[in-house]
Amino acid sequence: MSPRPTIPLLGSALWALSSIAPALAQDGVERPELPAWSMAGDDGAPSLWRNPGNLALDPDPSWALIYDSAMETDGASGFSAVGNTGPLAMGVSYSGGPLDPTWWTVSSGLALRLDRELSLGVHLGWQIPEGIDNNFATWDTGLSWRPLPWLGAGAVFQNIGVSERPGISPRSGAGLVFRPWGDRAQLGVDVFATDLDTDQPGLLAQGTLRVEPVDGLVLRAYGDQEGRVGGGLEVWFGRVGAGAHGLSPLDGSTAPVALAYARSERPARRLMGGGKQVPEFEFDKSFPYQPVGSILSRAGESYTSLLFRMERAVEDPDVAGILLKLDATPFSMAQIEELRTLMADARAHGKPVVAYLDRASSNSAYLLATSADRVYLHPAGGIDLVGLSAEIQYFRGAFDLVGVEPQFAKRSKYKSAPEGYTDYGASPAAKEQMDALLDDLHGHFVDHVAKDRQRTPEQVQRLLDNGPYSAREAEDKGLVDGLCYEDELPKRLDPLLPKGFDFDDSYATELGVPGWKARHEVALIYVTGAIVSGPSSPPGLFGGGWTAGSETVTRQLQRAAAEDSVKAVVLRVDSPGGSAFASDEIWRAVELVKLRGKPVIVSMGGVAASGGYYVSAGADAIFAEPTTITGSIGVYSGKFSIGGLYEKLGITTELYTRGRNAGMYATSRPMDEVEFAAMDRMVGETYNQFKERVAEGRGLSEEEVEAVAQGRVWSGQDALEQGLVDELGGLRSAIERAELEAGIPSRADVGLVTYDYRLGPNGEVSRQAIQQIRTMLGLQDEVPLSAELELLHRWRYLEGERVWAVLPYHLEID
Repeated sequence: MSPRPTIPLLGSALWALSSIAPALAQDGVERPELPAWSMAGDDGAPSLWRNPGNLALDPDPSWALIYDSAMETDGASGFSAVGNTGPLAMGVSYSGGPLDPTWWTVSSGLALRLDRELSLGVHLGWQIPEGIDNNFATWDTGLSWRPLPWLGAGAVFQNIGVSERPGISPRSGAGLVFRPWGDRAQLGVDVFATDLDTDQPGLLAQGTLRVEPVDGLVLRAYGDQEGRVGGGLEVWFGRVGAGAHGLSPLDGSTAPVALAYARSERPARRLMGGGKQVPEFEFDKSFPYQPVGSILSRAGESYTSLLFRMERAVEDPDVAGILLKLDATPFSMAQIEELRTLMADARAHGKPVVAYLDRASSNSAYLLATSADRVYLHPAGGIDLVGLSAEIQYFRGAFDLVGVEPQFAKRSKYKSAPEGYTDYGASPAAKEQMDALLDDLHGHFVDHVAKDRQRTPEQVQRLLDNGPYSAREAEDKGLVDGLCYEDELPKRLDPLLPKGFDFDDSYATELGVPGWKARHEVALIYVTGAIVSGPSSPPGLFGGGWTAGSETVTRQLQRAAAEDSVKAVVLRVDSPGGSAFASDEIWRAVELVKLRGKPVIVSMGGVAASGGYYVSAGADAIFAEPTTITGSIGVYSGKFSIGGLYEKLGITTELYTRGRNAGMYATSRPMDEVEFAAMDRMVGETYNQFKERVAEGRGLSEEEVEAVAQGRVWSGQDALEQGLVDELGGLRSAIERAELEAGIPSRADVGLVTYDYRLGPNGEVSRQAIQQIRTMLGLQDEVPLSAELELLHRWRYLEGERVWAVLPYHLEID
């Protein structure tokens, strides 16, 4: 099933009693009355008035409009409006009538999520009763604790410090909520201690019940110890719902209150009707796996968030179709495969997909576009459909010129990483594996385009050989279905979509932070970028990529192993490798998770090679896309001797040693035969250990591992045939396999847990604050490095490591 945060069904019936008649009011005139809103269980904007701590537990944007009226002549009536964005909420309420004075309240609140289970919030109410110079402020604080998926508790302290105000006094309350069937049913019990500033404080017990028997229909009930009862229903039409409710004392001592309201909620659900929404997914920037770099480097949306938003669009009944606006596609071919699979699912669900190509579209942009039903191109654009290429630099000639001597030992013949420093060109083995890899990737590219555009592979190959193409040429060749400007798109989509469809360029961009733990959770842990010892680190101020620190990743794996609610782990690996030692540390952490009885499933991204494969080898199952770059089971080590450069610069060096090989890593001279043999022996031992990990994890013999190792790089398709991966598929398939391996029921609601590299689990609220600061400072997205600088970037993080398990090259296919 699809991973999604478990968000309790917000909304309440009787919370809509925002300003009921004074005879029924228990909260006082200083705040809207919310007798059916559970203090511990209900989230969303109205929590501002009941328990502001809940605002941080589910900070997805929401709003509510409430009208109530006493059912009697000259009865009081009221109106309230409230909304929140993230943990910040604002509201206003009014009550009054022919026989009652008017009273306005302007409210604001802020909450902080202390961890996954605990939050704290405050509320400031500016009270404006009828009269002159009698305005005043009230303060509340609220605490919410949700230790279990089915149990929550809350506490509030209201009107702190208020005294000598008619009809208003400090009060406190505590509540429990029980959710025996999760979102389908919720029973809340709240107890308030009232009139705390008097000699005769009182107690009031309230009970609320919320049941959703079918999606989009919510039934509400309320009762308290003083004999007041109420009930009603609400009906949902996507993200907006409407309800009607009533409240009345059993003894008829006061008039009943009738009310109506409307409110919003995410995720959407509906009782009836269909949607006309068309989400726009715009590809004009990078999509890193973890969107927070540093406060000085604003990162955009994460790739995982994009993936899940698109998956939600596929399944959302409100969505009639999908529009892809392709300006830049900074994805690996494997990521393109994941996105293409989602678009195929959308079309299978009867939702047309349209792609719009802007400017000069690359191979990767066109490959994604062909997964759509229709492809349109800007009249001044073009398609750079020219095929795939790879360019590798060799620096030995430059080193000779400046007096630098590289010395490296490797295992084995296909481990061509050091050839860029030791050789003047590619070895036969390096050429063999690069040709095989490009043949495989190119074949997948041609096959996809041929199938989607209804051509033969030979026809597509001729198109590649004669590219690139202008917009008019692309239309004439049948590469696109038409040319149009962006403002003309609605007309082009009219025949495909229902009348009255609406574009949504911010579809499902809410934070998606779960208000409740799910009964079953899957932890998603990232191993992205170069694998290094120590903590993970984000991109630097001047660009570069993430590093996957063994200290950070192992800590996250340990936490997932310890949390009872986490039933399985999905390791998303998109790494060329790095330190052999750090890779082994992560491998061991994976083993410890498995020893706790929790399955570990690996989802490979664009590249999971060398150290990236090392950390994957012990998983219960490995998923890769056909175009994933993996394998490279091999290691190398070495150094650069710069004595010749010192000589050219007039620098002399004296080396003092104690021990035969103490000077083997000195920069002023090369290693002698004995020192090199010692390093070569160490490389061999590390290689053997690498192969042992693979043999144990994959159930292969030593000979079978050696046949597919030797540093050889494989595509995901070839890796499947060689027994290095188990299935072809993306992140979604890996999560479904994790649920299956963990024995999670197929219809169960499953939560997805992520651990921020420094903020703890689910640090979305802090991420949002950091993003706002970056935006105010006008900072840019992380800057991608060229292939050459990316290699140097990896070397910087591998300083101090003796043996490396790294992919031979930084490969980008555009």
